[in-house]
Parts: sequence; structure tokens; C-alpha cells
Amino acid sequence: MQPLGVDVVRCCENRPALERDGMARDSRPWVASPWLGAAVMVPALVMVVPVHAQQATGKWEIEFHGGNGPVSSPTDGTTSLPAAGPPFTTVVGTTSRRTSPWYFGDGAVLLNQVNAALGVTPRITPLDPVFARSLADRRRGASFGFRVSRAISRRFSAEFTFDYALGQLTMSPQTLAGIEAARASFVPAWTALIASGPFVVSSVTSVSTIHDRDGRQAFTTGALNINLTTSGKVIPYVRARVGFIANTGGAPSASLEGNYRFQSLGLFPVRETDSVTLRTSIDNGVGGVVGGGVKFLVSPRWGIRFDIRGFLNQVSTGTFVDTNSRGSTLSPAGVAASISTPSLQFSNNSALGFSSLSGSPIIFQSFNGRGLQSQTNVTAGVILRF
Repeated sequence: MQPLGVDVVRCCENRPALERDGMARDSRPWVASPWLGAAVMVPALVMVVPVHAQQATGKWEIEFHGGNGPVSSPTDGTTSLPAAGPPFTTVVGTTSRRTSPWYFGDGAVLLNQVNAALGVTPRITPLDPVFARSLADRRRGASFGFRVSRAISRRFSAEFTFDYALGQLTMSPQTLAGIEAARASFVPAWTALIASGPFVVSSVTSVSTIHDRDGRQAFTTGALNINLTTSGKVIPYVRARVGFIANTGGAPSASLEGNYRFQSLGLFPVRETDSVTLRTSIDNGVGGVVGGGVKFLVSPRWGIRFDIRGFLNQVSTGTFVDTNSRGSTLSPAGVAASISTPSLQFSNNSALGFSSLSGSPIIFQSFNGRGLQSQTNVTAGVILRF
């Protein structure tokens, strides 16, 4: 057998003879050109590579998903109100108390006691029931996010997930109704009380400003997924993980401001303002995650997943109250008090005596709750595998 190079040379040397024999140039059985190898191999590779790609499974997966689910918030907690203000003797020898707000606590009690003693029917409806629970609770809402996972083996994979949930902290209808009841009752209670005394040119207002929903959540979790089957196009799995919840945005709040003004005997003016602000606070943190789902592998490169996740964590909730009640220093100076037990005193100059609305501003936590919060999220997403 001769070397292949000799045959190639001879083939080239015999070229005229071949042409004389009527063989076309393109019909030569052998051509000594490097381009022929490429022309033959490229189609072969194009046919072979997809076969291997279809057999590849890949260790990495990235998923984009959206979902929704219910939220269960704790409702138990403790309620506290400031103690009654210190008593003092009025200019007419009766007893009154220095208080900060009329809208709740001892201030509402004192106002209603004086109205009852004077035979005045309207009463203020205190905010006290609003303080008996959290000011706002987390509501369900849509979420969206992504997952990145890497196969450890055919059975196990490690996963990182980020989700942004649109469910907001929202005041309940009962909370909103309690705030409105306090706001609306302020005007008739004070209008009737002022009308019972020697007061003229009176005006009473009560307004509320309510921001009843705000704040969303961001979830970051790490998990170990356990595949219940290791082959096939349908792969169910379960998971165990830990995660962290971060609150984003603000929080619901409400404020009430009541104002009354009049002239006593037409001699000296009185103007006082009662202001109360309520804020909510919810602290989240690390929690446990359980759940599972199923993956449908449409091809080795992509698929879809349906997943359910339950996030359990301890939550601390609080309702915080600020008061800023105040009177105006006016002239001519004067003081007036009711002849009742207990009594109310009005003063536009503290040098002459205290007004009943003269307590120091108060900042306190009216509700303190702690309990287990559960959030369930059902998602559907598209998986890319590589």
C-alpha cells in the first residue's frame, strides 16, 4: 500500500486523462482540499451537538415567578393607658385634674363626668377601644421575584429566593370606625358643654387625618430542596429553609385635632387645642420556611414550576401615641371654672391658674403584641436551566 500523499499526486497528474475520459471536474471521487473536510464535518457537528444538548441537564436553574397568598397576623397583646393627671383646686374651690388629651383615657373620662354633672347629654366617644389591638395588620397581596438554584446531586439542590410582596399594612374597618367615632363626638360634647356656661362667640372643630395603608415586604430566603423523584419530566419536591423579612416604605398612622374657642362673659377669650397622633409599628425578622411544589420540564433547557411556601416568624406589633395638647396665652387674661364635681377650669394665662387641659405632652405605647405570623405564597414561574 502506498502513502496517501502519492495517490493524491497521481490523481492530480492524471487530471487531463480524466477530463479526456469525459469525467466532469465536480464528479471527482477524491479532492485534495482542506475545505472539503470542513464541508463534511460542519454538518456532522450541527447534527451531533443538538443531540448532546438535548441530553444535558445542567446544574443551574434561574426562575422568574409571581404569586399571591393569605396572611395571618397575631392579635393578642397588652394594652396600657397613661395614669390620671394630678388633681388641683380651681378658683371656685372645686376639684379638677390636669390632663393632656380629651380624646382618650382620663381626659375623656373627666369631660364625660363634667357633662353628666352639668346635665349635658352628649358624650365624647374615647379612642380607648382602638388601643385594645394593633392599629394595622398585614393584608394579602400579589408578589413577584426570582430563584437561583444549583444541583448538589440528583436528589438535592441549594436555592436562593428573593420576593417582593405588595400586601400592605392596613387599618381594619373597626379601627377606622373607632377613630371616626372619637372625632365626630368631640364637637357635640364640647358644643353642649360650652352652651351650658356663660360663654359666647363659641366655635368647636374636630378633624382627622388618616393614612390607613402603607408598607410592603421584601423576602430573602435560602433553602435546601429535596426532589422526591430524580428522573422524568415531572419532578415533585419539598423544601426546608430559613429567611429574612424586611419591611419597606412607611406605616399607617392617624391624627386627631380638636379645637374650641369662646369668650367667658364676653370679657376674656379662651382658645385650646387637643392633638393626638397614632402610629403603628411591626417588627419582622428571621423565620422558618416550609413548602414544596412540582417542576414540569418542557425541555432540558426550560420548564415551569408551581410552588407553595409557608413563612413562619415571630412578629412584634405596637401602637404608639403622641399627644400635644395646648392652650393659647391671650389678653385680657382670665380664668373660669365650673361649679360641679368634678370640675373643669379654663385659663388663658397660667399665672392665674391651671387650665384642665394643661398636662405635659405624652408619648407612650398603647398596645404591645407579639405572636406567630404565617404568610403563605403560591407562585407560578418559568425556569431556565443551564
